[in-house]
Amino acid sequence: MTGAWPEPDNPGAMRGRGDGRRRDVPAAAGGDSLLRAALEAAPDGIIVVAADGRVVLYNAAFLRLWGLDAAVMELERPALRRAAAARLVRDPEAFLAEAEEVQANPYAVMHRLVELVDGRVLEMHSRPLELSEREAGRIWHYRDVTELVRTRQKLEAATRLAEAQFEGAPYGIIVIALDGRFLRANRRFFAMTGLDATWAELPPPERAACLEALAKEPERARAFNARWREQPGTSFSELFERCDGAWFKVSTQPLRAGGGEVLGQVFFYEDVTAQVVAEQALAESEARLRTMINEMETGITVVNRQGVITHANPAAARLLGLPADQVVGRAVDWSWGAVREDGSPFPPSEMPVNFAMTTGAAVRGVVMGLPLGGGQLRWLLVSAAVLRRGPAGEPQEVVATFTDYTDQKEREGLLAKARFLESFAALSAGVAHRLNNDLTAMLGNAWLMRQEGPLTPGQEEAVAAIEAVARDAAYLVADLRAAATGSDEAKGPVELDVCLGRALIQFPEAERQRAAVVLSAGVPRVLGRPRALETAFQHVLANAFEATRGPVEVRVTRLRVRDEFRLSTPGRWEPARIPPGEYAAVFVEDAGEGIAEEHLGRIFEPFYSTRFAGRGLGLPATAGIVREHGGYIGVHSAPGRGTTVVLAFPVPAERPEGT
Repeated sequence: MTGAWPEPDNPGAMRGRGDGRRRDVPAAAGGDSLLRAALEAAPDGIIVVAADGRVVLYNAAFLRLWGLDAAVMELERPALRRAAAARLVRDPEAFLAEAEEVQANPYAVMHRLVELVDGRVLEMHSRPLELSEREAGRIWHYRDVTELVRTRQKLEAATRLAEAQFEGAPYGIIVIALDGRFLRANRRFFAMTGLDATWAELPPPERAACLEALAKEPERARAFNARWREQPGTSFSELFERCDGAWFKVSTQPLRAGGGEVLGQVFFYEDVTAQVVAEQALAESEARLRTMINEMETGITVVNRQGVITHANPAAARLLGLPADQVVGRAVDWSWGAVREDGSPFPPSEMPVNFAMTTGAAVRGVVMGLPLGGGQLRWLLVSAAVLRRGPAGEPQEVVATFTDYTDQKEREGLLAKARFLESFAALSAGVAHRLNNDLTAMLGNAWLMRQEGPLTPGQEEAVAAIEAVARDAAYLVADLRAAATGSDEAKGPVELDVCLGRALIQFPEAERQRAAVVLSAGVPRVLGRPRALETAFQHVLANAFEATRGPVEVRVTRLRVRDEFRLSTPGRWEPARIPPGEYAAVFVEDAGEGIAEEHLGRIFEPFYSTRFAGRGLGLPATAGIVREHGGYIGVHSAPGRGTTVVLAFPVPAERPEGT
């Protein structure tokens, strides 16, 4: 940006002075003063130069803009040119070149920007000027346009930035006027939609139809366009699936004038295919995970810091014994009555969920018994761990899992019992053999004493006592063998009512009369050992006669178990709860004081008895006989409600005739 004026080449030529006065230029009277006043009043810096290079006229604004003084204007021509070019202009070479161009083209009109070394920018306008009829010259106008240039540069930079942002935006942009005219779109819009520049030249309805046809549901796209036309001052946003499976998010913003008037609408097209696909995959994964959790047999709950259950699967509700719609939102109740394996209450501070929440440590494999009512316990294997922590690391949510451990615990109990019975059988066999030898010797010696001659009354009483004790010990040995190893009697078809009748005969008449026996018709025979079954019935009847002075009801019947056999009182079955099937059964029911629930779990243990009388082997021996016959014995009782004993033996499958 340069500009220059020529300097006089003739040393004797007339030069203008610093006060703006002109020399050797004819003027009308008073015209010189008027011209000078007008020149000084002008805001631009002005200088007039004759064709031969003489400075004819200049004003104070010229000196001020260029930073010159009047003395400079009086310098010789070469010195003035060199000083002006070297001191003031940022590009002296271009400045001098322009001076040469003016001299070579005296009639040219020039317009330039001149950048000074101090950073200011001057706008220069130069044109030929007729000084007189015989003399031509040139006039230069200089104006300080520094602020204008700087503002224009900033505007251009902002425009370039806006253009770069418009074209470099990560989404397609299209601007539509309020009347539907196409104003502008960036290249990404055309690339995303597959449209070309000819689309922009179509009438508004056809342009809209082309865009709507890209959507998998064109009617939704038409409704979207209708909405923004009806409410041009409102912003909208909607998700569209394209026919090719891609997903676009289309958002709009009103285009407003400086006063807020709506001029049109700006549309932003964002390709969100990857996001939608990821969200769909996440939703499918969450659905699969939710289904998997809901179908799990393990209960899962999430408990927040306030102790409220926020999430739970159906298994959790079932295992906790709660209705499914009453789990979420329920506060964890530490008074649910959970117990340890030894039956003692579970302290709330040691509850896995509470422990994990207060300490932040994970808890795994805690065995907990949860009362279900009716004397039943559901054993759970409980684990808990922190699911989410707060900013300071404090637990905010705990996830707990509940696995039904009841069956496994029962299997472990049965295994332990089997091991005990195995050991008990081995011990009992040895003890029974040794006792039988001793009893044989005792009874033999008693018989020999009687054979030696008449006994004195004292001797007779002693021998009778020895014989009574020996017989009682023989019964004990028989029970011991029955409880441990069963009988060595051969099996065959047995009618339970016959065995029951033979067992009753062993009791005194007074007790037999208290037995109310009901025999059902059509009770099938079972495969068994008659004497062993008689012994089992004797033990059960003896317990019933001992429990009450009133009547004892005895029923022999056919029993069909379909789902689960239940009585109204808590019960204990041996060797396990009776499964579905067909059985021949004997029910012995008394109205005695009953058995407390805490004793029901031990009634089949050898030598365990709640009464002073008896040997403590009656029910264990009976259970051994029933177990050896493949049957089941159940005892149902409650304090004040009497006791019912059920002995059920499986009915053998009938063989076809001729086999």
